[in-house]
Amino acid sequence: MIAKRSKLKLLTTDVLESSIVFHPNSLDAEEVLTKMFDAPVIIDFDIKINEEGLYYAFVTIGINKEESADFGYSINVTGASVFEFEDDTPDDEKQDLISSGVNITITHLRGYINAVTSYYPLGSFSFHSIDMKALFQEKAKGRKESSKVQKSTSWKTND
Repeated sequence: MIAKRSKLKLLTTDVLESSIVFHPNSLDAEEVLTKMFDAPVIIDFDIKINEEGLYYAFVTIGINKEESADFGYSINVTGASVFEFEDDTPDDEKQDLISSGVNITITHLRGYINAVTSYYPLGSFSFHSIDMKALFQEKAKGRKESSKVQKSTSWKTND
């Protein structure tokens, strides 16, 4: 099957910040990796559009990044991808394709984490697959709650 070209055009994907630390301890490698796979994967993202119409997908991934982390890898990585759309792309189709941009950025960061950790004593680490629909729903829920807080805060300051 020949893959159809997307109207979403990836221009660049870059790592902006990276902190990957190895925490040695008395557990054997198999136990540490099991704990790493059980550690929550925290992903935050934002989409920005500049004046030229370029879309920026900013993604931050945190795994086992609590300050008390005493095993395996502690990971905090931020990256960004820059996209544009073909000129004839309708706005509703652009909205549908934005999730692909976020997914591409997450995939890039997954590969980066996998490559960088390959140099550490435990070897390559790759986190579990992400339910993109749930990730976008959680982000929308967070925005609604944030909007409510901002409204109530501004209402309180007007008293």
